[in-house]
Amino acid sequence: MKIGETRFGTLLKVRTIQEKKTQDELTQIRTKKEEERQTLTRLEETRDSEIEGNDTKSKMSAKDLQTSRAFLRRIATEIASQQDKVGEIEAREDAKRDELVERSQSRKMVENLDEKSRAQAVREADRKEQRLIDVLAQRVKLET
Repeated sequence: MKIGETRFGTLLKVRTIQEKKTQDELTQIRTKKEEERQTLTRLEETRDSEIEGNDTKSKMSAKDLQTSRAFLRRIATEIASQQDKVGEIEAREDAKRDELVERSQSRKMVENLDEKSRAQAVREADRKEQRLIDVLAQRVKLET
């Protein structure tokens, strides 16, 4: 029997589609998180290289020093903003992971119910067949 042919078939299809959709969303969130982390890493590398560049210069003009500090402040602000973005994405990832677990459990529960329903239908068919065989056997016995 196909999935849609049973009592719980449609529900099982829906649960499976929901689970797959949630998995796809989780994959997209993870990809976005990785992109944002790479951006954060680039910003930190830019900041570190600017700091190292300032350390190697023994004498800087006041204008250059002021420009460098302004650049470092801007980079620090961007880093903080990027860290917030990564944190938000991680929170969304955790929520989506929890949702995926719930959907998976729900699908498994429906699968178990479907299996029990199928087993019960088989047992009932076996009982009916056995009753029919018993009735036919009694008729044959009575006729002889």
